[in-house]
Amino acid sequence: MKKGVFVSIILVLTLNVLGQALETEWALVDSDRNDRQVPCMVWYPSNNSGPYPTVIFAHGFFLAPDDYEGLAEAIVSEGYVFVSIATEQGFAVDHEAYGQDLAFVAEEITTNGVGGILDGALDGRIAIGGHSMGGGASWLSAESNPPVDVFFALAPAETNPSAVAAGELIEAPSMVISGTNDFVTLPATQHEPIYESAENSICSAFISILEGGHCGYADPGTLCDLGEIGFQGLSHDEQLALSLSVLVPWLDAFLKDDPGGLEILDLAGESSELELNLLCALDLMEGVLDHGGIEIFYRDPPYGLTLWNKTNNQVQVTLWSVYGSGVVQYTLGVNEKWTPVGLSGVYVMIAGGSAARMVLIR
Repeated sequence: MKKGVFVSIILVLTLNVLGQALETEWALVDSDRNDRQVPCMVWYPSNNSGPYPTVIFAHGFFLAPDDYEGLAEAIVSEGYVFVSIATEQGFAVDHEAYGQDLAFVAEEITTNGVGGILDGALDGRIAIGGHSMGGGASWLSAESNPPVDVFFALAPAETNPSAVAAGELIEAPSMVISGTNDFVTLPATQHEPIYESAENSICSAFISILEGGHCGYADPGTLCDLGEIGFQGLSHDEQLALSLSVLVPWLDAFLKDDPGGLEILDLAGESSELELNLLCALDLMEGVLDHGGIEIFYRDPPYGLTLWNKTNNQVQVTLWSVYGSGVVQYTLGVNEKWTPVGLSGVYVMIAGGSAARMVLIR
């Protein structure tokens, strides 16, 4: 059985139980922007046993939040709250304001907790993403320096002001998902430049879905499909399944500190339906990696990561989480081995004067 078919079956089984995803609405007001109204549609797990990480999402041009119900419910089924902002739905759109809306919602979640039925249900870990115009707006949101742990964009479109220009402000992990048969926003002129612009991202991934189009991330039958009349590539269900097969592990890695997330993502790159470019300076295989005289061992749990100083000098080792907290410092003596305890997830490491690299602690 082809992996893509297997993934599709898993998606169908998941969607069969998605009646457990509930919906609510937020009516947020940004007092710093002349009381701008920022309404949101929100999907959340019915068991409400959080706290949960939050995915803040921006829809595409002339689309609406409820045009992504399949995407929202699938992500909620994996233990997330999905917040889709409902601004900029007409023809005359303000891309800059759209990006600011995303940043504002992120700030509201982290500072005010939003309240209502989800009071206390959000853990403050946040992803910002979007589709098409919304994908470009997710990059623009970086100009407002939002409290965000990870970015993603589905078939992103260049914006005015430029999403490409804003990309250099992104330091958090960033992912772009692109369909090779997307003739609405071309991969070569829009997806790839937007991805490449996030050159300061500590971990970046570009996913090409073979025969994927522009509208397969949204529900079937939306206005987006009018721009792809006669499209002969993947169906909506197939493209959504493949997208989730890489997006969910990506979110798990950086919103749940799940060390298996990037391993799953790395394996997904072996699929015949996907092409993966993952730049994280992260060795996911067991064995030994030399890093400026520090040997890095990856072993099965409970041993996890071990560092061995094989230089002739003491070496200061610093570990911090990819979202900028939880700093751990340790001085490795000559020929000393050190296994960090009480840590799990993906960390950025600097050892002595060596360049930063990402390490996996399981």
